[in-house]
Parts: sequence; structure tokens; C-alpha cells
Amino acid sequence: MPTWLVTGGSGFLGRHLLASLDRGRPAGVEAIAIGRRCPAGWPVDAFRAVDLDDRDGLARVVGEVGPSVVFHLAGRTPPAPVDDFYRLNTMATVRLLDALRASGRACRAVMVGSAAELGPVSVGDLPVGEDHPGRPVDAYGLSKWLATAAGLATRPPLDVIVARVFNPIGPGLPASQALGRFAELLADGAGPLRMAVGDLDARRDFVDARDVARALLALADRGAPGRIYNVGTGNSRRVGDGLDRLIALSGREVRVEFDRSIARGRGPTDSRADVRRIVEATGWSPEIPWEQSLRDLWDDAVERSRPGLTDR
Repeated sequence: MPTWLVTGGSGFLGRHLLASLDRGRPAGVEAIAIGRRCPAGWPVDAFRAVDLDDRDGLARVVGEVGPSVVFHLAGRTPPAPVDDFYRLNTMATVRLLDALRASGRACRAVMVGSAAELGPVSVGDLPVGEDHPGRPVDAYGLSKWLATAAGLATRPPLDVIVARVFNPIGPGLPASQALGRFAELLADGAGPLRMAVGDLDARRDFVDARDVARALLALADRGAPGRIYNVGTGNSRRVGDGLDRLIALSGREVRVEFDRSIARGRGPTDSRADVRRIVEATGWSPEIPWEQSLRDLWDDAVERSRPGLTDR
């Protein structure tokens, strides 16, 4: 039976990918999640406990499972200590690739990259294509850029494809992301609220995490090895417009106050992906509208704010 392996299944994107696999993976394919803990709601018998820091344990699990496809979503996003980015994004990826290569089996790995690998891109170069040079400006972007480089340097029988994901949103978006933080604050309580914010005029290419999950599956099936594929919408939205919509959904009276400390070092003024490569290669395109992503993000934040509810 062909086996598909998923790292990072407990994360934001990972949960949506596992949900997609649970609903619609090809007949006869077994899906196995690996990590330090079993993702919530995922069958324990389809989980293997291993830390990506553990080179020997990783080699053992890969050898036992013998995956034909791997979706590598594990990693650390900001904020986090600098060393964590290199340990959990770069070196963990290198160890996984080493284990897959050492198994000697033919395998396709779809790795999740980040728009942060590019660094600031001038407005004249937007929408940005996959061949634009990467000039990351922070430890997170550099750690992801190095992981991508390691993946693209790999040779058969291991085929690597990189999905360069721009700004994923949707239900379950963590509070470490601006719209996730806004939704969490708005859902926590009622009545007037004072909210400190950073740069609301920044624009980002927001793509629904469920569309990202579909893109990863499409790339596993029809992507070309050794290539990067942008995963976005091709359009950018103002962060402040997302906040306005969430405030309207909450029905609360909100006083928004600019906080320079939040705005400092928060990335480019605009970010927008050229997605022609993935569309032409796989037929994938984003389907979930921005408005629906925000509505589902809000509904999920309200659900999570209920007393006694644990992380799902």
C-alpha cells in the first residue's frame, strides 16, 4: 500500500492538509503523520512519534514507513528565538532529506516554503515570480531559504518540490499572525475594546489554508521535481481591511491605536505572488474568497473562545 507521510500535522497548515487527506486521498493510499505528538483528531494508529531533531529515530521511522510521498510542513514561524529557526526549519529539513535519501526508495517530497525567503520585493517586480532572487532580511526568512536550497539540491531517487506559500489565512490562524491576533482579541469578551495595532496599510497576498492544502496535493501529483511553485492568489489585500471586516463581524465598538513597536520590522509594504506556474502545471487555482476566509476565521475564533474549549 502506498504511504504518504506528513510532518507538522499539528500546525495551522498541517491540520488543514490532514483534513484534506482524511476526506479525499486516493483509494489505497495510507496517510501517516509524524512528530512529537499526535495531531488532535488524527487516528493514533496512523501516527509515529519522532522528533525531527532525532536523526537516528527519523531514519528508523522513514525506513519502517517507506513513504512514496512526503509533505514537509514542520517548522517554526515567528516569533521565536533565532536559533529555533535554524534548528527547526533548516536542520530539521536537512535531517529529513538525509533520512529519505538514505532509505534508497523513490520518493517525492513536497516542502512548504515561505514568501519571507524573498525578502523585500520592489513594487515594480510584483507580482513576484519564482525565479526572483531571494534576499531574506531576517533569521526566519533565511532559515526557510536555506531549507529550500537544501531541497532543490537533492537528486533522484528523491524528488523535491517546493511550495512557496505566501500569507495563509482561514480557520485556526494563530495569534502570532496579525489577523489571527485581531480575531482572538475581538472574540474574547464583549463591549468596547481598545486595540493596539501595527501597520494596517501593509498589503499581503492572503490565501486560504484550505486552498493551500489543495495546492500541496496537486503538486504531489503533477508538479515538476526541482522547481519552486508560488502558492497565493495573485492579489494583495490591505491588513486594515481585514481588521475592519473582523470588527464588523464582531459587532463590537473598537478603538484602534497605532503602536510603533508592533509596526517595527514587519516586512514589505506589499507582497503579491505570480501563480501562473502552478496554475499551468497542475490546474490548481484558489477557490475560497477572502471574505469567506475571514468569516470562517471569525467563526473559529468565537468557537475557541468558549470556556473550557481545548485546542482542536
